[in-house]
Amino acid sequence: MGPKTDMLTALTVRQLAVVEDLSLTFKSGMTSLTGETGAGKSILVDALGLVLGDRADSNMVRHGSERAEIEASFDISHNLPLQQWLKEQELDDDDQCHLRRTISRDGRSKAYINARLVPLTQLRYISELSIDIHGQHEHQSLLRAETQRELLDIVANNKTLLKALKSAYTEWQQTQQQLAAIRQQSEQQLARQELLNYQISELEPLSLSESGIEQLLQEQQQLAHAAQLLHTTESTLHRLFDQDQGAAYDLIGAALTELEKLQQYEPRFAEVIETLNSAAINLDETATSLRHYLDSADLDPSRLEAVEAQLSVLHDLARKHHVEIETLPAHYQALCDELNSLTKSQQNQTELAQQLKIQEKRCLELCAEIRANRQQHAKPLAETITQSIQQLAIPAGRIEFVIRPFEEGKFTEHGADHIQLLVSTNPGQPAGELAKIASGGELARISLAIQVVTAGKRSVPTLIFDEVDVGIGGGVAKSSDNTSNYWHQLNK
Repeated sequence: MGPKTDMLTALTVRQLAVVEDLSLTFKSGMTSLTGETGAGKSILVDALGLVLGDRADSNMVRHGSERAEIEASFDISHNLPLQQWLKEQELDDDDQCHLRRTISRDGRSKAYINARLVPLTQLRYISELSIDIHGQHEHQSLLRAETQRELLDIVANNKTLLKALKSAYTEWQQTQQQLAAIRQQSEQQLARQELLNYQISELEPLSLSESGIEQLLQEQQQLAHAAQLLHTTESTLHRLFDQDQGAAYDLIGAALTELEKLQQYEPRFAEVIETLNSAAINLDETATSLRHYLDSADLDPSRLEAVEAQLSVLHDLARKHHVEIETLPAHYQALCDELNSLTKSQQNQTELAQQLKIQEKRCLELCAEIRANRQQHAKPLAETITQSIQQLAIPAGRIEFVIRPFEEGKFTEHGADHIQLLVSTNPGQPAGELAKIASGGELARISLAIQVVTAGKRSVPTLIFDEVDVGIGGGVAKSSDNTSNYWHQLNK
């Protein structure tokens, strides 16, 4: 299992399926667990999967027990990515990583990292950085195009480039979606822009303002009641001052004269006299205001006609736009704001189109780098795998990778290539698709050879194989030369 440092060091399983209580410790290098069918070898692999976040079933709890428990310890002194992640999550504990998973009979499950309760997803993240488990039928995945592509990318060291491509591809897709949404709305927006331009052109010459409309309405009311305003002002002034007899100002003056004569006899009249003096002063000021109004009032009847003509235009426009006359200025501003927004949307469409070209160029540049790496490593990898499968009782076996570029300008987050792993197992036979050429046993041997060849290239430090010899029986399984060669390569 893996290099000498970053490794699984211990596994403890309690009350899981047929296992009551089992503890194992591991050293660096290869460890092989053997035993009869039903002895529980695969259950240990299942247990390791559970402690690394696999989905749990309460039926896995041992009969008669209330809870199953799995613990696994890893030495991560040389696994820098995992060390950094644990520190970021505040789960670090020197260079150790201790995982614990409990599964209750009632279906509840709990996960722990270095004794801290954590979500199950965090166990799965640790799995991605620490261990790779190959099940009994893992070789079947080799038939999938994506597995063949990933195999070549592992050896070609394309991980960093593919990560950059995935990020660039996501940005490109998002920009493409935004641009498509804007273009879908463009016809409606153009029609709306035309209407807005027309409506604004109707209202713009009026130089609308709330205060202006309010003054115009007030002026219309004043002009409409001009005769009554002037008559009332004159009659009020007459009653207060200009009557020959009985004007208010004169009456107050007479009353003051009488009271002032008697003030020496009745001191309480002083307050009354003061009040009447104030009233006389106020009446005098009022008379001044009324006379000023009569002198300055501009209530020309001909002006009324012009004001009402202006208001008639405003009322017509208000009805046309389905608003009140007082809200015409706000409505006009809203139309201007909407038109400005649509104009910016058109500008944004142009900017997005330019941005999309830049992002597409970046994606294609990354695809070109990825393709160059694939082409550089495809032939050496195929030759190495070919040598390995020939040592696993496929003497005429031959592997080759075919890399076919997509149509020009086409790409995905995985690059711009169709990658196919072809095989020939008999002399003189042309290479063909794995599913059509290789038998079940041959496929298992090819998969085993690939795992051995690529073990040193994988980012995870520990590899687990469950019944690695499935499909490899008879003389191949008994051949000491073949078997020892396999273990030697795996243990590099």
